[in-house]
Amino acid sequence: MIIKINLNKKQKSKKFKPQVDKRSIISFIPYIVVPIVAAVAAVYFMQSFVQNKINNVTNNIDSYNSKISVLMPKVQKVVAIKKVQSQMLQKINIIKTLKKEQQGPIGYTFSLTGAIPKFAWINSLKSDNGTISISGVALDGQVVSMFMKKIKKTGFFNSINLIQTAQTKKQDLDLQNFSLTMKSKYKKPESRLNSKKIIKKSAVK
Repeated sequence: MIIKINLNKKQKSKKFKPQVDKRSIISFIPYIVVPIVAAVAAVYFMQSFVQNKINNVTNNIDSYNSKISVLMPKVQKVVAIKKVQSQMLQKINIIKTLKKEQQGPIGYTFSLTGAIPKFAWINSLKSDNGTISISGVALDGQVVSMFMKKIKKTGFFNSINLIQTAQTKKQDLDLQNFSLTMKSKYKKPESRLNSKKIIKKSAVK
C-alpha cells in the first residue's frame, strides 16, 4: 500500500472570528444616545431662552420709543417754558438794576430835573460826598420856594437849605439868582472787599 503525501499544499489555517454579544451592544447604546439627546435639548432650551430675552428687550425698546414719541412734545413745551422763564428773569434783573440806579446818582439827577418848575433854570449842579449844591436863576422867590418843595417831595433828599439869593437883570427882566444845598439819602453800597473785612473783624471778635 502506497501512501502519498502532498508537501506543496499548505494546510489552510482556520480564521478566528470574534464573537460579538449583541446584548452588550444594545445595553451600551443608551450611554451614547442619552448624552446626545440631552445636549441637543440643552442647546434648544438655551436658544429659546436667549430668543425670549431678545424678544423682551425688543418689546421694551418699542415701548420706550412709543413713550418717547408721546413725551417728546411735552418735553419741547417744557423747554420752551424754561426759555421764556429765563428771558423773564433777565428782564426782572434788568428792572431791579434800573431801580437800584434810580436810587443812586442817576435817580436823584432825574428827580431833580423833573422838579424844576417853570421860570426856573439850573446853571450848575455839584455833588460831594452826598451833599448836592445847585445854583440857578428863577423868576422870583416864589418860584425858588416852589422848587424846594418839589425837591422835598421826590423823597431822595433832606436838609434842603436856601444858601443865597440875589437880584439880577437879564434882557430887561428882573430875575433872582439862587443857591441851594441838600443831602442825598442815597448811600453807596459797600464794596465786597469792605464787607469781607467787616466779616473778618467780626469773626476775630
